Amino acid sequence: MRELAQSQKIRDLASGYLPGKASLVRVILFNKTEETNWFVTWHQDRTVAVSEKFEKENWQPWSIKDGIYHVQPPVEVLNQMVTFRIHLDNTDLENGCLKVLPNSHKLGILDHAAIQEYTKNHDFVTCKAPAGSALVMRPHILHSSSRGSNPSQRRILHLEYSSYTLPAGITWA
Repeated sequence: MRELAQSQKIRDLASGYLPGKASLVRVILFNKTEETNWFVTWHQDRTVAVSEKFEKENWQPWSIKDGIYHVQPPVEVLNQMVTFRIHLDNTDLENGCLKVLPNSHKLGILDHAAIQEYTKNHDFVTCKAPAGSALVMRPHILHSSSRGSNPSQRRILHLEYSSYTLPAGITWA
């Protein structure tokens, strides 16, 4: 997985969605099974993981998760990010595939009330996908997933890339 995530081919593909050269900034493996059949409400991925806390306008709030600093950057930073979700297994409604609201990332960062209102008035797309395929999305697009009605293993390799340059001395965690 590391080889794939850091491969020149994938970084070149990611760079095609960004204003500059793509760097791998975070990798998450999601593994939804019968035992871990979770529901995720409509939300935006709007935090980034960095090596240490720093002072920069509009970078807030800060938190620490699993010993790693997380912060919500300005939307301009999120616009310089792209996520590749590589499906290691088939994903469908029965195993809780992703749902997205197209173009919602263009609205910027939304608070809870705005997310609730937007989801009531717009149609979502269900992202059914065969194993080996990839879904490309902005991290702050509105997305959710339901519990699987007939859960089976649904593994997703979630790769985040960015062309944003962090302040001197700071690295992506």
